[in-house]
Amino acid sequence: MSLKTSEREQRIISLLETRGELSIKVLGDILDISPSTLRKQLAEMQTKGLVIRTYGGVMSVNRVPDESFDNKLRRNMGEKRLIAERARSLIREGQSIALGSGTTVYALCTLLGDLRRCAFYTNSMQAAEHLASSGELEVHICGGIIRSRTGTVIGGDVARFFEKYTVDVAFVGCDTIDSRGVVYSDNLAVASAERAVLANAKQKYILCDTSKFGRSSIARITSLSECDGLITCSMPRSIAEDYRVYTNIIYA
Repeated sequence: MSLKTSEREQRIISLLETRGELSIKVLGDILDISPSTLRKQLAEMQTKGLVIRTYGGVMSVNRVPDESFDNKLRRNMGEKRLIAERARSLIREGQSIALGSGTTVYALCTLLGDLRRCAFYTNSMQAAEHLASSGELEVHICGGIIRSRTGTVIGGDVARFFEKYTVDVAFVGCDTIDSRGVVYSDNLAVASAERAVLANAKQKYILCDTSKFGRSSIARITSLSECDGLITCSMPRSIAEDYRVYTNIIYA
């Protein structure tokens, strides 16, 4: 069955996330489309900044190797713990909760073992494994392509999974937030997955440590104006004044 153009676009991005670079022939065989159709789509995607064309093939725009999940988790551990504790105070027994794939969100997962009647939905292998190990929680993980170094699940299946559920609250992390309150990932496929996590949540929160403010990146996740709160430890007064226009700032 042939894919719609938008679905094929996401599939291409997901494949390049795991393989880095593919030839036109190999990619065409995977997608079951003609080389001419594929070249046309890749040209459009390159214009949008989604891929980089090469001689006879295409490569991912995310050429910097992923830092491992464990390395990311160790950075700013104390701050992440405080943010996670504040986020935990917003969760009530019996709620349905969507969780993104960042390490601050994982820190939140480690504080949820006392819950018994909550349902969790996530695109994070680490979050799902930790929550399931309690033996008491209802845990759902989406299908898709696993990014081996980070455990993040990406691809079109992520959006299709999350659009089936309306949850009470969602928590996602990010790589940067610019002065206009736009929330970014450094990775296009991850940004798409995190948007899906937030999409059908009644309440939406961004978890972000102080190292990530005032900068932009390549892939928009959401805007603070679309969220119910930004949970952090501290920030410069000038940045706080900017962000307060868009959402509630919740200090840990």
